[in-house]
Amino acid sequence: MAAIPASEHATHFHDAAYLPPLALTAEAPLQAPRVTRSGVVERSTRIAARGMPAETSESASLLDRVHDVIALSDQPVLRNLLITQCYYEISAELVTLLGGGNAHWCTFATWASKTAGSFIRNEEVPSVLRWLILSDDEEREAVVPRLLRRRGQGEPERASAWRLSAVELISPWWGQGFGLMELPERILSELSADIALGNLKVFEELGPLFARMIQLYRGCPRPGKKELAELLEGLERGPSTDGGQGLLRSAMEHYHDAMLTEDKDKKAELILLANARVGLHEQVRLQPYIARALNAPVRCAVDTVGLPEALQSMVLDKVEKLKAFWRAIATKEMMTMRLPDEILELGHDLPAPPGLPLHCAELETIEDRELYELLLKYDAHDQTTAGCGAKDWALLSERMGYILELFRSRQCCPRLLERPFNGEQHAEIVAWRVPSPIHGDL
Repeated sequence: MAAIPASEHATHFHDAAYLPPLALTAEAPLQAPRVTRSGVVERSTRIAARGMPAETSESASLLDRVHDVIALSDQPVLRNLLITQCYYEISAELVTLLGGGNAHWCTFATWASKTAGSFIRNEEVPSVLRWLILSDDEEREAVVPRLLRRRGQGEPERASAWRLSAVELISPWWGQGFGLMELPERILSELSADIALGNLKVFEELGPLFARMIQLYRGCPRPGKKELAELLEGLERGPSTDGGQGLLRSAMEHYHDAMLTEDKDKKAELILLANARVGLHEQVRLQPYIARALNAPVRCAVDTVGLPEALQSMVLDKVEKLKAFWRAIATKEMMTMRLPDEILELGHDLPAPPGLPLHCAELETIEDRELYELLLKYDAHDQTTAGCGAKDWALLSERMGYILELFRSRQCCPRLLERPFNGEQHAEIVAWRVPSPIHGDL
């Protein structure tokens, strides 16, 4: 069975619950060069791409082209780069509007989207997955020592042995056992497609909303009820689980209030509360995509084997247990987020930011009752991150506990506000081209 292309796979996984983006003034769509799944610009479009208007890295902006980015349905690699750059530009504007010093939700989204990009480009093939799909015993033996050293020196021997026994439990029936040469390609293809689609779905809803916020609030020294009412217009009431946008409505109100207060502690708490509500809404929306991506290796293996229909019901329980077991391994060993000065492992407790205390002074204690109750719900209310490492990233409660700790501990970290791409990469991306390797690693 051939690997499933991302565009075909995405077609079958359309999420009808997403509402159309808010109206936003946009220029005529830009004819972007076509890009292969590996991120290489097709030869037939390179000449046309050279004819695009040259824009400098300093002056080019994507804030007016949000809908064009969303419409780039058949080029997931380029679209992800544009989404990441859009998040950065929105973040830079909104951090300034909020008074500076506090990261906005889009600040975190910038780095999450950039991390997702490495999977979309099939660059991030985690060592455990690589070990499982290798077909040669000697290759596997060469990888195992690196797996055991991955967490560094000083790890208890029992923990290392557990991880090794976990992957050994799965490997006998994996690609080698059935000789399924196309299985690794299919797994990577589905992972890439699911992550790309989730990346798009979140931006499709939130990108236009925050771009509209900038349009309404920029140049307005003290925004009032009129600006807030226009911002909330079109956001549906109701819970996110039912397709509503009540969490987004309250988040916009908190951002609005944060702009108006001069109290640093109150401002920081209002921004954290807004970030948390956007984050919760986003994670509810992402639930099917995350679960599907994490289950991809087991699902692909079972589908490729092609069990007779009579046997499928008999082994269904075993397959579900295997999926849960695999998700635990993936969360512990594969799930990471790359920030400018650190790589966070989502299956492990969150450390303090490099060179900084765990929480900034404004967020060391929480005074806002609404914020405290939300943090308490996901066990992120105290002054420690012990126990926040997720055990199964497919579970909403596990993700939110870690994400809220991340938001609180990194909200005042200045390095999060750095550009996600270097100057040459930025110039290529805003010209709607995928940077070549000579421009540096993405």
